[in-house]
Amino acid sequence: MQTWVRITFLLALAAAAACTRVPELEDRLTPDLRGAGYPKLLPLDDALEPLDPPQQASSDLQDELDARSARLKRRAEAVKNAEF
Repeated sequence: MQTWVRITFLLALAAAAACTRVPELEDRLTPDLRGAGYPKLLPLDDALEPLDPPQQASSDLQDELDARSARLKRRAEAVKNAEF
């Protein structure tokens, strides 16, 4: 039962802290910003740059993975041939 009392107390404390005014944040706005309207919303398709076609992205990824594989094989061969 003690656990539930502690949990309830912590939740009440967190709720009370969430309702406090934060003057450092609220006082930073200038009067003209407080009265300003919301910015115009853009459709997501217009806001983001277009993606490469899947075939091109797949080809680029395959080239990158092949190059990485070749680099790792060269490193593994160098480690295998290294003298300790």
